[in-house]
Amino acid sequence: MLKFFNKHYPIRNLVFFLLESIIIFFSIYLTILICYRVDLHIHYYRLNIWVRVSIVTFVLQVVLYYCSLYEFKYRFEPIDLFLRIIQAIGITCIILSAIYFWFPSLILNQVVFFGGIVLLLFFLVSWRLIYIYLCQTGLWNEDIVLIIDGELGLNIINEIKDSLDSGYNVKYIFLTSNSKLNKDCFYDLSFSDGQIYNNMNKLCNIALDNKIKKIIVALEEMRGVLPINALLECRTKGIAIIDGVSFYESLCGKVLVTKVIPSWLIFSEGFSRVKLKLITKRQLDIIWSLLGLAILFPVFIFIAILIKLTSKGPVFFSQIRMGQWERPYKMYKFRTMRQDAESDGIKWAQKNDPRVTSVGKLLRMFRLDETPQFWNVLKGNMSFVGPRPERPEFVQQLKKKIPYYGERHCLKPGITGWAQVNYPYGASEEDALKKLEYDLFYVKNMTILFDIYIILKTVKTVFAGQGAR
Repeated sequence: MLKFFNKHYPIRNLVFFLLESIIIFFSIYLTILICYRVDLHIHYYRLNIWVRVSIVTFVLQVVLYYCSLYEFKYRFEPIDLFLRIIQAIGITCIILSAIYFWFPSLILNQVVFFGGIVLLLFFLVSWRLIYIYLCQTGLWNEDIVLIIDGELGLNIINEIKDSLDSGYNVKYIFLTSNSKLNKDCFYDLSFSDGQIYNNMNKLCNIALDNKIKKIIVALEEMRGVLPINALLECRTKGIAIIDGVSFYESLCGKVLVTKVIPSWLIFSEGFSRVKLKLITKRQLDIIWSLLGLAILFPVFIFIAILIKLTSKGPVFFSQIRMGQWERPYKMYKFRTMRQDAESDGIKWAQKNDPRVTSVGKLLRMFRLDETPQFWNVLKGNMSFVGPRPERPEFVQQLKKKIPYYGERHCLKPGITGWAQVNYPYGASEEDALKKLEYDLFYVKNMTILFDIYIILKTVKTVFAGQGAR
């Protein structure tokens, strides 16, 4: 397993990406060989041909990423996969056209270009169907053993089963004496009697006989039921023993708030606040906000005119939000709702909210309504990346109902965040709980590289128009 930002990814993900780079490069280069044969180096490009093909490979893989074609959590049907790849290649052609306009020396011959597209379609679709099949068979998955007694264990099982490319396979399940579950709970999950045990005495032997390297202890209550002797024997024989909440965090990229106890947060790794890291984060915030304000200034003028022409009221909308250490501040946005939107009191945003104006819907779809917050970042009220700020009224309400909700305020709120790129717009207490799971993961594992990764994912989310409300 590869570990990035405390989240685990199967090594085969990296292998897949590298092999696909070779396939794309080979498809274009093979087309050149077919078209020009032995005269390739005499009559073809003076500029190194490897550079030209590498540019096509790089651009296409970036587009594949932004078209969510490197996410294998869900299973693509062959036709859907074929159409998505055609779409990605089409976008790649548009981007390459722009590159070729500015740098004509990089242009590929039309015969090579379109011939390469045909080969790319064939090889990419074939290669991905093969990879999806291998993922479905569980080949190269790591076998693990689960010790469970309730909902936490079932959450882990369902996450592994629902994800095409989790990289894990639950080989055996051991139920504790006080378990709320029985064997009947697992038949729908394709577990047989031979994979489910109630006797902990067999734990170490089964793990060693099946070359299991990880045992996940996902218990709701450990006092009096934790099989200490069996786990100690396994640990001394080289098998890793992992806490269920920690394993869930690394598997899903979020903290299971309802199952976390204070001692886990206190003793777990993370929450590093190195001064140099915080200074660098602030410097990058200033640079990005200045660039954003400078580049988008003409867009701001156009948006302001649209808002004024289509609805009554001010262009900008300001609202008190809760900042770092729960200090209130005034946050700025472009107004997307009617001026009387909260005449009958504050409320959560709704899907297809009737209070949103026609221009407001467009601004929200592409997150343009949030761009005035660059000014908040420049002032120091916000960061580019962090938990999204909430209204003080909602914060007080949520702190009473959701454990650890106050802990998200130990960092500056952000224009975007880990929750924003992984979960749709929050519009209820249940949504706030789900988003807190991602926010705590970010608070716990915040780094500059993680921030850059979130910004790249934000760009993808904005282009796809996902999660807007």
